[in-house]
Amino acid sequence: MGLNILLVNPNKFQSPPVIPIGLEYLVTALEKHNHNVQLLDLCFSETPKKDLDKILNEKSFDLVGLTIRNIDSSIYFNNQFFLSDLKPLIKCIKAQNIPIVLGGTGFSAMPNEILNYLKADYGIIGPGEVIFPQFLELWQLHNLNQKIFDGWRVGVDEKLVNLRGNNVDYTKYLKKKGIVGFQTHIGCNNQCPYCIEANTRVQFKDISNIINELAHLVNQGYNHFHTCDTEFNTNLKFSIDFCLALIKRNLGLKWSLYMKPTPYSENLFKYLHESKAYLITLSVDSDERIQEPNKYNYDDLTQIVNYCQKYNIKLAIDLLIGYPKESLESVKRMIDFLKINRPFTVGISFNYRIYNHTPLASLIKKDPTLQKKLNKPYTANENFLEPIFYNQLSQEKIEELIDQDDMFKIAGITPGVNYQQI
Repeated sequence: MGLNILLVNPNKFQSPPVIPIGLEYLVTALEKHNHNVQLLDLCFSETPKKDLDKILNEKSFDLVGLTIRNIDSSIYFNNQFFLSDLKPLIKCIKAQNIPIVLGGTGFSAMPNEILNYLKADYGIIGPGEVIFPQFLELWQLHNLNQKIFDGWRVGVDEKLVNLRGNNVDYTKYLKKKGIVGFQTHIGCNNQCPYCIEANTRVQFKDISNIINELAHLVNQGYNHFHTCDTEFNTNLKFSIDFCLALIKRNLGLKWSLYMKPTPYSENLFKYLHESKAYLITLSVDSDERIQEPNKYNYDDLTQIVNYCQKYNIKLAIDLLIGYPKESLESVKRMIDFLKINRPFTVGISFNYRIYNHTPLASLIKKDPTLQKKLNKPYTANENFLEPIFYNQLSQEKIEELIDQDDMFKIAGITPGVNYQQI
């Protein structure tokens, strides 16, 4: 028997606003299982609690699913903590005695901590489109023996065709310089010690279904896209096959993507260009201790800059510097390298947001000398739910190293993201 489910996007961050693609995918998956789904997007609501209360009083729902995209704004400068804003919404739902299921990338970062903080009933980590219907089946049978369910274990329905654009008003997002996203796969095999998505299960979607999803959106008048993958080039063959399929369909769109330094080949950049990819945001660490397990070095970075120039693709680098115990010489080497091998722009981050259950968090917990370089006093029972940052470099030192080169931007000081600035 189908359930009546309300999916809520409470994310009101608008720098830029992000279309809740995960909820759109979830609507498709739940409707495939004959559930009745309504999506409430509160991104632009001036009275989110009132709007939520209104819909709960107008219609009867069996469950409410609430996505948490981010715990906070992740940037040190002018940081915003989002979870406290969700408590009135949770209270509103609980007043109706409706079970609450949490999900989303932010929730997956620290599920137990967030579930306890918000006093919700259940949670799903990782992709929800397979595990959520399974959860609902168990819930209907009164056969639940846990509160948190692992979507990484079961992955995605790679054959699911997502014909999106009907449940969210994209025009509001585009007016605020948002962009229409799409996803080619889930998971990331990178070994970045500070990242909540490192070492998660990788599973690819069916390329023809991704292209059909894009074609459906193009037919609605949208022609500018950005990947929502952690990194597009997780698998080189898949990346090239996707580009070739996009070239063949010739949908009349342009797109941008996130990439890591490896794997790559010249053909990847050639086909990216031919498929109308105009911008790559490349994630780079200055610390060679992080470069090494992620299998890249300065030679790879040089080659990538050259290929982007050859194939007329703008390259924006997201650069992280100053990892614990990284030397100043290591940081200086990277900045000097980029001054010579010039991408289009470089966004520098030197404050590390610490997330529990990451190698960085474990490192901080064990080392009192590192604890002294946090922006807040460290306590033995710290769970890092509310934002805490590690920093061993001053803004003045960074500005000295940059030396007024306007290719470099300090993340959080210059507003916006790469695709807005190009």
